[in-house]
Amino acid sequence: MGGQFNTDIVEAVIIGAGVTTVICSINDLTSSVGLIIVYMLALFIQLTWREATEEISYCYDLILRPSSSSGILLGSVLLPLVIISTQSSQYNSSSIHLTDDDDNLAVPCLVFSIACLLCVWLTRCKMSVTVLERLISVRWVVSWVAVMVILHKVPLQGVVALAVSFGGSVTCVWFLLGLLYVLEESFTIGEAMVVAQGLTLLTLEAVNTTVYHTGRELIACLQVLILGGIIIGLTMKPVLQKMPTIYSINVSRGKHKQLGNGANHSNRIQDIPRPFSWKLTAFFYLAMVASIICILLPWLGIMIKSWPLLFGLKFTLMTSEKRTCLVLIWAGLISTAITMVFWLQTSSTVTRKYFHLFTVAAFLPGIYFDVELVFLATAGTFFIAILLEFFRIHQVWPLGEALQSASQTLGDAQDTGVIFLSHLYLLLGLAVPVWLYTGVHGYHIESTLPLFSGVLSVGIGDTAASVIGSKYGVIKWPGTKKTILGTVSAILFQIPACYLLSYIGILPSMASHFFSISWAIILTSLLEAFTLQIDNLVLPLFMYCLLVT
Repeated sequence: MGGQFNTDIVEAVIIGAGVTTVICSINDLTSSVGLIIVYMLALFIQLTWREATEEISYCYDLILRPSSSSGILLGSVLLPLVIISTQSSQYNSSSIHLTDDDDNLAVPCLVFSIACLLCVWLTRCKMSVTVLERLISVRWVVSWVAVMVILHKVPLQGVVALAVSFGGSVTCVWFLLGLLYVLEESFTIGEAMVVAQGLTLLTLEAVNTTVYHTGRELIACLQVLILGGIIIGLTMKPVLQKMPTIYSINVSRGKHKQLGNGANHSNRIQDIPRPFSWKLTAFFYLAMVASIICILLPWLGIMIKSWPLLFGLKFTLMTSEKRTCLVLIWAGLISTAITMVFWLQTSSTVTRKYFHLFTVAAFLPGIYFDVELVFLATAGTFFIAILLEFFRIHQVWPLGEALQSASQTLGDAQDTGVIFLSHLYLLLGLAVPVWLYTGVHGYHIESTLPLFSGVLSVGIGDTAASVIGSKYGVIKWPGTKKTILGTVSAILFQIPACYLLSYIGILPSMASHFFSISWAIILTSLLEAFTLQIDNLVLPLFMYCLLVT
């Protein structure tokens, strides 16, 4: 217990250093004070309420990912840091707004963090379950009121901000509890906070884009593709509940027990596995295709004021030689990766890091030569990955068994839940910096270092730390399984990589910004050593905050 406490303290110091760095680089008093408030509240809850994980699990009948800390502090401050640092960057122009008056999402995002913290804190009260159940039961009414306020363009900006913040907070809490309840053992509280806040912000922006058509076409594609996975899951729920899965499901309570080499939880109720059914498989395909054709494509058409297929054809015909070469390189990398998955057949640290190198090989030339293509390709890849998870979990013919076999090779010790998150987090970690930065500054920009946050922190730093640390590291950081040699290796590999990026024209130059870039690398590498959250998600976002400011 003492070791874990020391780890929490060190992690809090590292996060505090990151928060201080961002605050010192922005000129927004409201955002600065809000960040400090969220940080202090989250720190208080995480350090004084050691049993937070057990309490929220008991109150809401949830099962969180084992062998991990709650991650409340990191989950509370990470996304506000990302939004505030992005919108306070040197260009001071943002496409991330709610109304035509260019209101930004910094304050609502801070409010969402406080709402998530309140949700966790109220689990200590006997009335918390009743209060939150009543709150969630009217979530759609409140959200609809917020949307109506936006639609009618009420001139009172304070009323608009209040309605959006309150309606968004209810939606955010609904996302938080929904993720923890439906996808058991997949998340820590902190990771669920980050994902819930991200989905809430994306939902608000999607509403804005649908009503006002304020977003660019690729941003509209991103919103539909990311939220589309949730929409398909909700529309297909009646079919999915009747299909066989790799888990035995207790429908009434959402309990699952993995069949095979997963963790065995004796307190769960095991249902009789349902036999394979061609009829249900046919319904699965019909429901998925109908959801895409009848919901997602018309929605995207409304957003971009054009037929989506025509937009896709136009985007494809605008192919340059560089874009064609990139597509061929990616096709070769994908083919090689698929071959390796079925050839290796074993899971290890070194094996998983091979695929990190594949992502580096894909993203480096992509970001350098064609950010616009990377923006759309990563959104589409994430959408396909979500669909493939439906195939894997429900063992849908003909891909289900093959995907489950591949997941045993790619998964790690943190993939213990219903959904495998490591590969999804890896894609998000590499793509989110691209989505955010180009969403603010446009696609036709020179490549800058923040775009490479995921490549540096996960593709290079985390890979070096894991491989070298696991093979040669002896002395470990107190209270962790990470070695000091691994952390030093991560730092030493990322610094030359930044020099190389500077050599090919990536700004800011490492030579002229050595201390600030090195500071970002050191803090991110230390966070990798001391956090128990999945680093594929948190490290790129944390480094992005430090580099973009």
